[in-house]
Amino acid sequence: MAFVVILFGILALMNFVSTRRFIRADLTEDKRYTISGATKNVLNTLDDIVTVTAYFSTEPAEVAQIRRDVRDVLDEYNAFSKNLQIDFVNTADFDEGQKQELRFRGIQEVQINVVKKDKAEIANVYMAIGIGYSGKEEVLPLVQSTANLEYELTSTLLKVTTKEAKTVGFLTGHDEIDIDAQNSQGLRTLLDKNAKGQYNITSVSLQGGKAVDAAVATLVVAGPRQVLTEREKYELDQFIMRGGRTIFLVDSVQFQPNTLQAAPLSTGLNDMLAHYGVTLGNNLLVDRRFHDTARFQQGFMTVIQPYPYFVKIVKPNFSTEHSVTNQLEVLTLPWTSSVDVVAREGNTAAALAKTSEFGQSLQGYYNLMPNAQIPPGDMQPYAVAVAVEGTFASFYADKEIPPVVGTDGEASVAPSADERATQTESAQTQIIVVGTAQFLAQMRPDGINFFLNAVDWLTLGDALIGIRSHAITDRPLRAATEFEKTFYKYLSIVGIPLLVVIFGLLRYFLKRRAKRMVETYSTT
Repeated sequence: MAFVVILFGILALMNFVSTRRFIRADLTEDKRYTISGATKNVLNTLDDIVTVTAYFSTEPAEVAQIRRDVRDVLDEYNAFSKNLQIDFVNTADFDEGQKQELRFRGIQEVQINVVKKDKAEIANVYMAIGIGYSGKEEVLPLVQSTANLEYELTSTLLKVTTKEAKTVGFLTGHDEIDIDAQNSQGLRTLLDKNAKGQYNITSVSLQGGKAVDAAVATLVVAGPRQVLTEREKYELDQFIMRGGRTIFLVDSVQFQPNTLQAAPLSTGLNDMLAHYGVTLGNNLLVDRRFHDTARFQQGFMTVIQPYPYFVKIVKPNFSTEHSVTNQLEVLTLPWTSSVDVVAREGNTAAALAKTSEFGQSLQGYYNLMPNAQIPPGDMQPYAVAVAVEGTFASFYADKEIPPVVGTDGEASVAPSADERATQTESAQTQIIVVGTAQFLAQMRPDGINFFLNAVDWLTLGDALIGIRSHAITDRPLRAATEFEKTFYKYLSIVGIPLLVVIFGLLRYFLKRRAKRMVETYSTT
């Protein structure tokens, strides 16, 4: 009896200690449950005290568990910075005046459903975190899990410690994806949430010869459907020469209305991008090995089937050295063209994503119906997204400044050299080029993740990319070869029954042998 009491006492003591001090090991491939290097870098750059105050109720048990999980995460943060001051506030004894003060700061009680003694009840609880720095405070008003907590915490830390927000602009005027349009509100919401006050979102127009505003740090050219004029290309060129970062999402095909018939699309950007070292393929790619499914309407029915024009990039075909893609696992690019890079002095280039070795290039006018026959052709890997960084020579270094073309098609007088001089060489900057903008228009989650990584890299550097990419998006199985399929098929049909037969025969002969040995022994 005494032994049982001692054993239970030891177990109770171990359980008590483990709730306050514990050791754990993260055995996942990419250390998914350990704070990322990006977070550690942010913590190392804190130059003054940042207060992190967690307001969590201790009851009911569901909230108490979340409170413990949040404490575990914050303990990891605290281990990597001496400038973090972390406090947990028990809100159980707060009076109405204290609750009113919290409401004024954006921290409110929330109602949750709990089950007690087989009865559903509603409980008012606090589940919030406040982060303060130099008189500024940002609040995470509702923390229901730790699944995305690292990103929320680190991005908020950056927000309160950043002295000046940058600006991300979206080019307009050529039937691009308009960030302010009604059908783009979902994208705008995601961008605003991702920005966390670290950058602002705006539209950029180049009509009338206007230059890109000096406040714009990153410019997104998202799927222009009309040809850019030489003057507009000149303004883009000069933005890059000033050190502006740019992401070009360039579609290669234009669909006929309400059909899947498409023709090549020209935007006028090819020659300028080629000058920077990026060649857009005048083609359309299919991947005969890795491609996604698509929905098609057939009469009153919706059919989902494999669609080789939705090229699917899987983990081995991402750049493992570039922060935009090194933690991505999948990316689907609908109706994409190839993007090649040519080495230029003063810059470095990286293919961010490639098709499998079963990629195929098509050219001409396209019938993109799901059951249309794809003509045979050579297969090889094709790059579909590239990043180039370094210094660039101006596309207009030896040219006159293009005049502004009015709505009547007449050219006005270009500014004189005295009024405006062409900058012929850029500061250190970065350019990303992708062979399609359709992934952004379709709001595919993996595509949005890739796009946000690209915008963050261009605008903020590597600060948040590694954190967002911690989320698992896909774990595709390796495609089996025809030999492997045949081998496993006949192993199941013939091999397993054969093993059973062999086992039965072996057991029969062993029993027979044992019986003979017994008979021989008994006769002697």
